[in-house]
Amino acid sequence: MPHKVFIRHTYIYKCGEQACSEEWKINEADKIEKLRCPHCGNYDVVKYVDTDQRTKYNRKGIGL
Repeated sequence: MPHKVFIRHTYIYKCGEQACSEEWKINEADKIEKLRCPHCGNYDVVKYVDTDQRTKYNRKGIGL
């Protein structure tokens, strides 16, 4: 019997408030338009950054 594989999407959010700018993660939270920061309570719109980050994060442990 094969193993079942599930893909979990983790979204990393960063607060837009200059005084706060904290980060937090939410799993499976696709297409959110507005979000409240759990650190400062700021309620703002969400801007998704659609850049491929594999070149930055797949190189861990490689000394160049």
